[in-house]
Amino acid sequence: MHLGILTASFPDSGLMQVAGWAASEGFDAVEIACWPTAEGDARRYAGTAHIDVDGLTKDKASEIAGELQAKGIS
Repeated sequence: MHLGILTASFPDSGLMQVAGWAASEGFDAVEIACWPTAEGDARRYAGTAHIDVDGLTKDKASEIAGELQAKGIS
């Protein structure tokens, strides 16, 4: 079992900043907010996305995974 957090709770921070904080606080994992952004109050955290899924490539996904792994985050 991994103890993790959802990155959407940090709308003003970049993914690696959130991952670094999570690792420093003893978390093992992050659930990355990566849904399409939306305007208004359509749903909570609707405007928060830490990965641009429309422009995500295999190379970029591997890069992100490597950076997270280097921080000890899955």
